[in-house]
Amino acid sequence: MPKHEKKQCPRCATEFECKTGSILLCQCSKIDMSTEQLEYSNTQYDDCLCLSCLKELRTEYNNLSHFQNINHIVSGWGFLNKSSFNKKK
Repeated sequence: MPKHEKKQCPRCATEFECKTGSILLCQCSKIDMSTEQLEYSNTQYDDCLCLSCLKELRTEYNNLSHFQNINHIVSGWGFLNKSSFNKKK
């Protein structure tokens, strides 16, 4: 018989059923996450999360990653450098 375990999400305290014995029926198999997104989640929490929190962490990672990419691009533009605003006369 498959092992199912009642858990409490460490992020939001919602109770959910973890279906480690039937992983294809588990709620965590209903979300696609990249390796990077999973690593980000694993650095934040040591235990299973509810589906809602997994989705939120995926979005949080995507937003942080997007912001870092934009920041990297923008920081390379010379006109955003403070010294560029001090025009020589």
